[in-house]
Amino acid sequence: MARPVYSADETENLRQTLVRGALELYLEEGMDNVTLRRIAKRVGLSHTVGYRYFANKEALVAEMRRACLLELKAAAMPANDDERDPIERIRSTLRELLAFGSSQPAKYRLIFSDTQPDLTEYPPLLTERWEFFASCVDLVQTAIDQKRLHGNALLLTHGLWSLLHGMLSLHTANQLVHGLSLREMAWPLIDSFLHAGDIAPPTKNPQPPTSQSSHS
Repeated sequence: MARPVYSADETENLRQTLVRGALELYLEEGMDNVTLRRIAKRVGLSHTVGYRYFANKEALVAEMRRACLLELKAAAMPANDDERDPIERIRSTLRELLAFGSSQPAKYRLIFSDTQPDLTEYPPLLTERWEFFASCVDLVQTAIDQKRLHGNALLLTHGLWSLLHGMLSLHTANQLVHGLSLREMAWPLIDSFLHAGDIAPPTKNPQPPTSQSSHS
């Protein structure tokens, strides 16, 4: 029997159905139990269908990571958010990243797993990583342009990213055992980092000195 011929949209829908099924299985049973055959059975497709859309499990996992990254990006970088104070926008993004990593540790670990293959092997995933990080750099650059921070935007973003990821990695691995929880340490450390690059906003409508103050 000939295989059905699907349109590009139908093909992508089938791929995403498999990705969703894979994520559900991963969250319930862990990555060791994620197989293309089990995923196909879970979503009600032929046991061989997964191999038509993904060369191997590694390719499927790369797409799972991309789906989680898109979810993280949507939460952390809302659209139409250009009117707020740039420091508050940075804090809001960091707040959402912390919330995602804390509430969905399995997805966070999947995105940043240290067992990933070279990202250059999976251009769609690499592109999303670059675009997300570039959006974060843009936030910091806006704060610098408006004289709210000083320094190099790329370096400051790497610093914030490393600080946040370090805390979340320890938290999701249950390694914060030395007296402070993520909740207790996150904002004091983030604020200390931001204040190190802070330039106070200009005073609005500065007043000239009074005669009394000028003669004191």
